[in-house]
Amino acid sequence: MKYRKSQSLASHYKTLVFISVTSTVVIIYVLQLLSTPSGEWMRDSAAVLVGFADEISSAAVFNVGLMSTSRNSPVNSDLIIAPPEDSKTNKTGRYVSMCWGCLNDGRRLGNQLFNFAAMLHVAQLTGRRVAMLRHHPHGWLDRWFEVPVTHVDSIDTELCPCVQVGEKAHLAYKPQLAMLSNQTYIAGKSILLCGYFQSWKYTEGVESALRHHLRLLPNVSAAVRHYLDHIRPSAWKEQSFSRVGVHVRSGDIMGRSKQEYGYTIPQRPYFEQAMSLFVAEQQERGGRVQFIVTGDSLAWAKRTINFKSIAEQLNRTSSSSTKDDVVVDVVYSEGHDAGFDLALLSLCDGVIMSTGTYGWWGAWLANKTTVYYSNWPRAGSPLFKQFKRYDFFPPNWIPIGGPEIRIP
Repeated sequence: MKYRKSQSLASHYKTLVFISVTSTVVIIYVLQLLSTPSGEWMRDSAAVLVGFADEISSAAVFNVGLMSTSRNSPVNSDLIIAPPEDSKTNKTGRYVSMCWGCLNDGRRLGNQLFNFAAMLHVAQLTGRRVAMLRHHPHGWLDRWFEVPVTHVDSIDTELCPCVQVGEKAHLAYKPQLAMLSNQTYIAGKSILLCGYFQSWKYTEGVESALRHHLRLLPNVSAAVRHYLDHIRPSAWKEQSFSRVGVHVRSGDIMGRSKQEYGYTIPQRPYFEQAMSLFVAEQQERGGRVQFIVTGDSLAWAKRTINFKSIAEQLNRTSSSSTKDDVVVDVVYSEGHDAGFDLALLSLCDGVIMSTGTYGWWGAWLANKTTVYYSNWPRAGSPLFKQFKRYDFFPPNWIPIGGPEIRIP
């Protein structure tokens, strides 16, 4: 009798979980379609319907995995933030790292951060630690962040025997990872991740550990805060104001081949709408907004988007702005490297990202209101086939559409 009752309760619980997950996914998809500009929702709806059943399955497995993680988190969390082991300690079969090909293919900051989050995620799920090469062939996160993990000179000789774990889609969550700890083939082996693993879901359950590792180095933090003090408008010395970071990705995706693959660059209307949202929100509290523009081609951003003129427009139309009162300011972050600009975004009170993983991480690190360009990647493109919107973008981020830049 007891057994039947527990079976009934378990079945009832599973039903409730399924209904909850399904309802959430349906609501999110409907909201996304409603937020898509007129004329574009029909184009996207087919892709939405194709991925719908897969989303429900992925969400259900993710929630089961998350519940499993929460049960095991005290022990595993200790391991993923434990002090690094020295070179004399035997590390075979106890670590998570990346495949050599993923370390040696020139991945930049945004991709490296997603890789690191996935390593922590898998380490927590399987009761392992995270290790990284002591001398990364292209430079690593520890140029700007603390990242106190174990370093090795050779993954093969110090961590293996190893098992490799891949993925089917770069811009999506792999639900099978949630069940990895139950697999017998990983016993006594280190795990090497082979892929990009770009999803906010890899940060779930390890967020505090991830933020612990991604503390800015003291010299980086000091330099960024000095810069922020320097760019504060002199007329705002006694005024309250917010800083919103803007990231514009354009330089490396301007070619026709990149656009055919699925990369998009938002036009000025997207940034106008996103900036207006932050200004309206701040004015409700009687404050001001300084937008700090970062990007890989600021000359292009100045010429094509012209954020200064958007600020002038917002100052003219602002309800709290008089003829001589400036409530919106724009600064371009010039002469800084990628790590500095990412640290800058992380210290802002909000983030407007265009596309890509770099702006994504600037927003995640800031952990404030985030707006993203929802017409990326282009529907039907090869990149789109690697992408699941609700795996890639956190559900509390705000999507805004708008036209994209077209390369003739």
